Amino acid sequence: MKCPKCGKEMESGTMYMGKYAYWTQQEKLPVFRSPKDRVLLREPGDDSTDRFDEFPFHSFPGTMLCRACKITVFQYN
Repeated sequence: MKCPKCGKEMESGTMYMGKYAYWTQQEKLPVFRSPKDRVLLREPGDDSTDRFDEFPFHSFPGTMLCRACKITVFQYN
């Protein structure tokens, strides 16, 4: 999928939601550990490093990520 903002190719992965959202291409998540390729999705300026914020509660498979524009595209209900 092409990014709607810049036109570059987007990466497909899964977005997980806890206190903060994060995105990963990893298919199997380690229990109580964050994936190595995760991209935290949170408010600009929020640099929280609390380890308890990383456990996933909800998942959105097929989420597209553009690293250049820092936007995601995902389907919701």
